[in-house]
Amino acid sequence: MPRAHTIQLYQFDELSDAAKEKARAWYRHASDGDSFEADCVIDDAKAILHTLGFCNLKVYYSGFWSQGDGACFEGNWHASDVDYSALVAIIGEHTPGTEDHNSTVRGIGMELGTLAKLWPEASASIKHRGRYYHEQSTEFDCDFSNEDGYHVEPGEAFTELARNLMRWVYSSLEKDYEWRNEDEQVDENIRANEYEFTEDGKRA
Repeated sequence: MPRAHTIQLYQFDELSDAAKEKARAWYRHASDGDSFEADCVIDDAKAILHTLGFCNLKVYYSGFWSQGDGACFEGNWHASDVDYSALVAIIGEHTPGTEDHNSTVRGIGMELGTLAKLWPEASASIKHRGRYYHEQSTEFDCDFSNEDGYHVEPGEAFTELARNLMRWVYSSLEKDYEWRNEDEQVDENIRANEYEFTEDGKRA
């Protein structure tokens, strides 16, 4: 005959410290593939990139624990669309992290603004290549010409600035990932979802 077996279940705050660590580990593993928060960071990054003249953007990334991890984007860039004042206006709203993190993208924006003023008709296209998603997994087709149509070579400077932006996008994603996995944030999400656990912290 089958026998009923009663298991005592506990809310997170009822667990021992060791059991709480096991519950946190379960939550981190269970939510590791959730890209919702990353999508929000990417949308905010695209808003920043748009003010710097980039359009038709696709962002790729992998992270945050393996060699070759990183972020890159492909799309188009037009000097005539660079609007540094718009970047400054939205930087506080869209950019997570510290002031140092924010100042990085402002500095890149200033340099792109300088290029745009010197070559107002300039444009570029960016393509992802290969199986990795870091900033070096991109190729550039840059068109910087003067009024006479003579081709000049500031493309290397633009390429490095664009790749610095890719590093900044990855840094934004990494900072968000680390924040979401801090004990305080994990505990709050466990409580909000009212998950229950066995005495040793195993998910019920």
